[in-house]
Amino acid sequence: MNTRLNRDETIKVSSGRLKGIRVAEINVIAWLGVPYASPPVDQLRWKAPREVEPWTGILSVRDFKNGCIQMIQGLPFGSEDCLYLNIWRPDHAESDLPVFVFLHGGGNVNGSGRDFQGGLLAYETNSIVITVNYRLGAMGFYRHPALRTGDPLDDSGNYGLLDIIHALKWVQTNIIAFGGNPKNVTLAGQSAGARNALAAYLSPLSKGLFHKLYAMSGGLTTVTSDQGEAKANDILASLLMKTGVTNTFEEALGWISTQSAASISDYLRGQQAARFAEIIGDTGLRMDAFPHLFEDGTVIPKDGFEELKHRHPSCIPVILGSTASEFSGFALADPRFFHLQQGPLSEDEEQKKLYECAVQYGNELYAAFNVEQVAEKLIISIPELPIYTYRFGWGLQDGVIDPVIRFLIGAPHGADIPFYTGDFSNVLHNHPVGVISEHNEPGRKMLSSLMRSYLRRFLYTGDPNSEELPVWQRWILGSCTNDILYLDANEKQAMVQSIPQLVTNHIISRLDEDDRVTDEQRRWLQMHLFAGRFFWKD
Repeated sequence: MNTRLNRDETIKVSSGRLKGIRVAEINVIAWLGVPYASPPVDQLRWKAPREVEPWTGILSVRDFKNGCIQMIQGLPFGSEDCLYLNIWRPDHAESDLPVFVFLHGGGNVNGSGRDFQGGLLAYETNSIVITVNYRLGAMGFYRHPALRTGDPLDDSGNYGLLDIIHALKWVQTNIIAFGGNPKNVTLAGQSAGARNALAAYLSPLSKGLFHKLYAMSGGLTTVTSDQGEAKANDILASLLMKTGVTNTFEEALGWISTQSAASISDYLRGQQAARFAEIIGDTGLRMDAFPHLFEDGTVIPKDGFEELKHRHPSCIPVILGSTASEFSGFALADPRFFHLQQGPLSEDEEQKKLYECAVQYGNELYAAFNVEQVAEKLIISIPELPIYTYRFGWGLQDGVIDPVIRFLIGAPHGADIPFYTGDFSNVLHNHPVGVISEHNEPGRKMLSSLMRSYLRRFLYTGDPNSEELPVWQRWILGSCTNDILYLDANEKQAMVQSIPQLVTNHIISRLDEDDRVTDEQRRWLQMHLFAGRFFWKD
């Protein structure tokens, strides 16, 4: 009897029965749009997540549900009713599988769990892959004094992070029903999702909910509660002008100063969620534009990641990754460079040199912020912590992708995700030497297989190494020569090597001495393009 295809897609969880869908072409079962908390609407807006209400009968979970409120191409999209997760597992009878919970990126203002298609990864790593929707923007991170109730969770402002922690609790309660091992959960994420995963590691509320950490292109970012409250008041003032209550910002501040907390709370709760998203807009790696992950003292300690020195979280295996061209997409979006992507590269050599410097130093600074600085902070606090680091560089080899695209974007922020998921549908296709092409398929597929092999080993053992794979060294406390695993491929095959770590002070010194830019251009890079970004300390 064949026992590899007899797991039922109908599952009993704590709130009721779920019916998923078999995806025969990749040999997985999926449960998409599974509710893990009550909809955070009406009186539950700006409250910690509540348990999902039980249902009767069988709930069909065969397609993605609403994303959370956000702006897409200048228009509001999604719903406040958005607390759903998605589950994929191989279509066989095995149980006790490792669990990979992935948090999407998007600056904590956009994105959803459907962005990371987990089916092929679940099959290739023989694991359960879960993606999570969590509240975004001001619905997810908003801390205004007028909303205080006296409950430390409801008052924290960290609703998006509390959603993530609630989803992890749901996994602990229910994952056995899907054949998963609740004692072997890896929390992962990319960009804002990775920053949230690191914040969850810091939070005392997540103790015991996950056992490994896989952070892709996400640094250590928290802000004080005072910063959060100041921004919340600015958003409120903008709303007052937007809705015609006041005409100027000064009038709005005057209105706020004369109102009771109850009046302000009623006004805020009466506003459409989309209006908050419109006001926040795109933040571009700038925490001042949208402070979040508040050091409230309950969800996140008062001293943020400095608290690691005094309170050691669990000693769990950690992988930290970044791409080699982390900043290129953000640089290209600047008005000074935006025209470069509109057609053939300008003949203006000075402009090209300025862009080349912008991406070189921005890439290195952002990559170091996401990996080297995180590794050092963690291992200084917890010297025995097993940390492995990588840098993803596919697209930088001559002949792999179109040379103009290589110059402009290289291996940009998020470029490593399709190599895990196998989903290249949102990546530019072009024959023969675009980004994704038949020309580079052999090397690309080999690199993708290698990356999944490392991940599979890590999910099962906490160590990505095996005899069949190139050696991946652990990060060593106090070493100035820590190597980072460099993941790359030419058009034919994967290329893996160790490269030296980046040192932020050295990067800044090289920028100060670079004769490709004038002093005026250097000041523009530092005071305009880099200023306010996560990786740049003014």
